[in-house]
Amino acid sequence: MERRTFPLQDLFHRLRDHGLPLGIPEYMAILRALQAGIGLSDLNSLRQLCGALWAKSEEEALLFNRLFDETMTQPITLKESTQDPEEKDASSESTPERTPELTHPSENRPSQDISLRTNEPTGVVQAIRHGQHNTDLDRPKYSLLTEYFPVTRRQMKQSWRHLRRAVREGPPVELDISATVEKISREGLFREPVLLPRRSNRAEIVLLIDQDGSMVPFHALSRQLIETVSRGGLLQQSNVYYFHDYPSEYVYVDPSRLQARQFLDVLGSFDTYTTVMVVSDAGAARGHLDRERVKQTGDFIQKLVQHARRFAWINPLPNSRWANSTAGEIARLVPMFDMSRRGLDDSINVLRGRYAYGAKLYPWMT
Repeated sequence: MERRTFPLQDLFHRLRDHGLPLGIPEYMAILRALQAGIGLSDLNSLRQLCGALWAKSEEEALLFNRLFDETMTQPITLKESTQDPEEKDASSESTPERTPELTHPSENRPSQDISLRTNEPTGVVQAIRHGQHNTDLDRPKYSLLTEYFPVTRRQMKQSWRHLRRAVREGPPVELDISATVEKISREGLFREPVLLPRRSNRAEIVLLIDQDGSMVPFHALSRQLIETVSRGGLLQQSNVYYFHDYPSEYVYVDPSRLQARQFLDVLGSFDTYTTVMVVSDAGAARGHLDRERVKQTGDFIQKLVQHARRFAWINPLPNSRWANSTAGEIARLVPMFDMSRRGLDDSINVLRGRYAYGAKLYPWMT
């Protein structure tokens, strides 16, 4: 059976993923406006309708316009039933399903099928109530609420604490026992202790996070990694930048990808203590080989090699899904690990310089 997509529902869920406080009333307001004939003349009218009801600030409007352009890429015809989902549930056995045609003749009207049928509002209601929704990929069955069960928050914090580069710096305040004893034996009496600066963790990490597209189901994972490295890692410094598919000319300091920075400027800010972790499915979710993405990612890795002390790649999909895909080719260029406790530990060991990637190949690599 052909799988249908719901662009407006996808747009709604993507906005929620980016933090907009949208719920059932906001979604139903759009459907009722469409039934009344508002927003049907062309895509700009639909954009103005949805933007007016869903975006409440200038920043939200910028985000909305970007996601609208990315989502509404296929030609559409507007069809919908705006019967309240709860009323539909109550009356479905006795009332025939009604799916009115809402298209209006216009030269510039949307020429594509937005596929908003009667069961879509019900699906939105159920998704919001259960904290889940449909995307290009099904969410992992172990992803519930705020935990990503292959690696819990506590386990992530424990793993991050292994990323250390101890350096003594600052005023001498700690007793150096062996040096003090040696000084006493050399001089024959105790004059003063030998002191050392305290050890501090100078390890620095930069997280490069793939955002949107096939990574939407894993946004919760990305947020959990960011939270645990900043609060539980005890690192000298951690910075987060976002990209889509692969970093090119720009990376972004916010998940909405509105505040850009030149990627070369970011690379130029690295010092000898900086390590980098990339978080991306590397195209594994699509399951095919995109040679252009492999090439562009290879160019990105070459730039990274010149600036980062060490780097590793975390892929939220299991390594068995990488074979014969874009991810499989990229995994031959960079230390890539799946998102498991062992995978996270191994990636951190790469950043510590204590793991030889390639010593143990994945079965599909041989």
